[in-house]
Amino acid sequence: MDAQTTDRPATDRPATLARAAADIPPADQAPDRVLVNPIPLTADDIAGFRDKGYIRLRGLLTPDCTEALRAQALETVVAARDIGATYGDTFRRLTYALGETAIFKAVYTARAFRKTLGTLTGTRLIMTEAQGFELNSERNGFPWHYGSLSFRFIRPQDMGYSIWIPLDPIDPAGQGGGMAYIPETLFSARGNFQMSSLLSARLIAGEPIEDISAALFKVYDENSILMTELFEAHKDEDAFDVGDAFLFNKNVWHRSSPLKPGPMATRLAVNMRFIDWRARLDKVMFEGEAATGGGVGMGANWGVQKQTTYGAQFTDIDHGDEIRDSRYCGMII
Repeated sequence: MDAQTTDRPATDRPATLARAAADIPPADQAPDRVLVNPIPLTADDIAGFRDKGYIRLRGLLTPDCTEALRAQALETVVAARDIGATYGDTFRRLTYALGETAIFKAVYTARAFRKTLGTLTGTRLIMTEAQGFELNSERNGFPWHYGSLSFRFIRPQDMGYSIWIPLDPIDPAGQGGGMAYIPETLFSARGNFQMSSLLSARLIAGEPIEDISAALFKVYDENSILMTELFEAHKDEDAFDVGDAFLFNKNVWHRSSPLKPGPMATRLAVNMRFIDWRARLDKVMFEGEAATGGGVGMGANWGVQKQTTYGAQFTDIDHGDEIRDSRYCGMII
């Protein structure tokens, strides 16, 4: 049994369970339309996801759903420079706070969506945030990275997940614009989260990151042999139709694939993030990663990023407490 499951039995949480049930509407989707399709999952699908850390979900979302997600994302996307931030400036436009909108809530509370994620992850999940990212041929998106900034507020051993939903078709052999990723069986970022936890304590004690992790930065610099040769030689990259989705855990190394010039002027995708509902607050790592833009585990300092503030709201619980004990905990699905 995973050590984190023995910290406190789930049966000690009647209030949390009641709140989780109350959070999910009795009708989990709009009565006049279906948003999420049931996905048949085999034992091999589940085992593959848990080994590699990711899975492509064919036809998870209906056309009605993807049209609504696109409309919602396009209402709020802006250039990073227009809000005075640097995080995401490698995208044409981006948006945050989509997780609180009605259409996104309808998706992640839909019965078929909850069943698919629950079957694959083996646990209930806390919804944290959702974003939208728009590429064009002049903006290449994110280089190789893992979930250091998005999941910096939970312990290294606590799991987090992202589900990436392209709202335009993705063809790696054509215009590209999707994602590339490395199987966890080949190279996992679990050790980077552990490194971040160790170094963050020194960083917040006043040691400059340049002094404590210069050698580490040489390994994970985007021009290192790891990034430019090894990752590129062993990456996976898939085609996606609109309606497909890609679920991956926080330890999966991944990067954006550039959108090449062609008939599609832009590529829009949205992303939703979740954490294991047993996850606990890690204030030390949060402070270290927040101060460096998610760079501690790679020996880098990218500066404070204004958009990605999720995790700062847990002021009513202490380091090591369960996230679900906070009044600011997201919806439990």
